[in-house]
Amino acid sequence: MRGVGKIFHHEMQKILKEKSLLFGFILLPVLTLFVTVGISMLRPKTSGENVDSYSMFFYGLEIDSYNIGALDDKQIWIKKVDENPADFVLSDDFHHSDVLVDFSDVEHVTIYYYESNSVSSYLKMSAEAFVRESFDTAYKGQVTGASFRSVELTDINEKDTTNRMIAMLLPYMLILPLTANIANFASDTIAGDKARGTFYQVMLSPVPPLSLIMGKIFSVSLISLVSSAVYIGIDILGSRICEAAGVKDVFGFAGVSVSMSQILLILLYAVLLCYLFSNLGVLISLFCKDQNQAQTAQIPVTLVCTLASMMSMFRFGTSPSSHYLIPVYNICLIFQDLLNARAKMDNMLMVAISLLVLAVGVLILTLASYKSEKVRT
Repeated sequence: MRGVGKIFHHEMQKILKEKSLLFGFILLPVLTLFVTVGISMLRPKTSGENVDSYSMFFYGLEIDSYNIGALDDKQIWIKKVDENPADFVLSDDFHHSDVLVDFSDVEHVTIYYYESNSVSSYLKMSAEAFVRESFDTAYKGQVTGASFRSVELTDINEKDTTNRMIAMLLPYMLILPLTANIANFASDTIAGDKARGTFYQVMLSPVPPLSLIMGKIFSVSLISLVSSAVYIGIDILGSRICEAAGVKDVFGFAGVSVSMSQILLILLYAVLLCYLFSNLGVLISLFCKDQNQAQTAQIPVTLVCTLASMMSMFRFGTSPSSHYLIPVYNICLIFQDLLNARAKMDNMLMVAISLLVLAVGVLILTLASYKSEKVRT
């Protein structure tokens, strides 16, 4: 792609002269940091959950609710659960003092509990004893120590419910600065050149159309990618400050863990998403006569993307696989899944493929539109 580097350098020079960068890249992230840490510091500190009783929940087992005794002057109840264990432990009905036994597969039982809570640890031992007795009854007369009998203990501290807040807000926090930067910078890539009269000079130059378009897209993509990294990085920094101060931050980045393959896919998402939004911005700018007209034309795209991120904020539980093919909305879903520790690699790959296909399609449309008479007039 001959000349793409020259076009990219020229576009970056224009972007770096924008005074709005001072506000978008310095003031807003710093304000975000103060809000994140400030809200967390102002939250009232509690010594623990105020519950009336302790519960041992059972999933996959037909059992009636009944009282089995008391601990610390509070009753202990056995209760049946119909909701999926992974979702139930994140709900408000499950407390730090409770234990959930997943009996859906009697040969491979999972016990969910909070290791740091003494009551939960005590109930966990009681649940283990119940499981052992159940095994002895179910496999009575068989060879002792059969390998297919197993109990998995799952400490839920790594999936604390505080992550639900950031899981709900993060998509909106990601999409908004992205679309805002595109409306600001992409609108000037071609429409601004038309208004200044420089676009027609470039069209007559030996620079290939692909190089011209890609150089402009890459410049806006880079600035959008940096902007998103600053926003997310500043919130993670705020979370670490709260953790060092012994305060649980309101957004709950603490405790989030992802694998290396998931990290690589997240980086791919970031690149593809920034490229896709930037390409859309350049495509719209092609058909506008000046920057103001291009910014106005960007508003519907910004509204649709913002609406998609807001819709994901009201999503409950898991979503069908088909939802991971919906542009923009699928990015919001996958980030929520990652923060709630329920992301599936199949869904993550579906999101990456859908973004790649869409990005290639928009690029082909942009190149075809570049040759249109409407662009040249």
